Amino acid sequence: MATPVEPKISEQSVPRRGLQRMSEVPASVQAVVIGLLLLIAFWPILLGLYGSWFDDYANMEHGILVIPAAAYMAWTKRDKLATLPIEPSKRGVVVLVWGALQAMLGIAAHWIWVSRTSVLVSLVGAIAAVFGWRMVKELAYPLGTLILMIAPPTFIYERMTLSLQLIASRLGEVFLEVLGYSVLREGNILELPGVKLSVEEACSGIRSLTAIFFMCVIYNYFFVEQRSMRWLILVMAIPIAILGNALRILATGIASQYDPALVTGVAHEAFGYVSIAAAAAGCLLVHILLISIQKSWRAHRG
Repeated sequence: MATPVEPKISEQSVPRRGLQRMSEVPASVQAVVIGLLLLIAFWPILLGLYGSWFDDYANMEHGILVIPAAAYMAWTKRDKLATLPIEPSKRGVVVLVWGALQAMLGIAAHWIWVSRTSVLVSLVGAIAAVFGWRMVKELAYPLGTLILMIAPPTFIYERMTLSLQLIASRLGEVFLEVLGYSVLREGNILELPGVKLSVEEACSGIRSLTAIFFMCVIYNYFFVEQRSMRWLILVMAIPIAILGNALRILATGIASQYDPALVTGVAHEAFGYVSIAAAAAGCLLVHILLISIQKSWRAHRG
């Protein structure tokens, strides 16, 4: 009689079974587990990022609204996301490791911007590793919006602030002279009869610029379909924010001639919020103007 041959077990069968068991875990469960792990791993960085939103010198007050806005963007795409096939990618794991190494480098070298952006890199890697790159592509806009919750690198921020201070001061001087007010400008200081206005960093327009840029990103997602028009609105947000801040300086200068107390305190802050609202309305008018130009162009060609 022939001796029964025992089945041979390949050494690779065990890890393959392990991988199969991992693949049997629902993607939603994997996403929650990886999300919790990312939260724990990046907790010190996230804590510092949260604190920057309430730092008066960072001018990132809008940062607290970025995550809810990006989450709502992703939620509006839930029907389309549900139809995408789940295709876990090994390259996503590579990106996830890259984010971890970037975080360690940023912490070791005290590069705050590098360490904070590593959170986004790891998030993209985690989504690709669990769901695939098609999911990352579909969520590209909400994921890109998250970069607005991180303050730009210090050297860029300082150069932008100084440039905006000088531009705002110059425009404020021009507007006041056009209206017949006597004004003398020295750098970022405007001297009017009986009062001296100093355009500080907080009044340079960097705060309104970041806030307006964020609002334009949200507005583009929900109300603007054409990519070229989205870019035009974002580009126009820069001069609109600068002009709005110059008008704030103009209003402050005029008010100072009637009551110097209006230059500081609640009234001064109110001028700032009014300028942001005016700049937001300006971006809306730019969109309406672009639509009108586009319709006229199509009618002319048609």
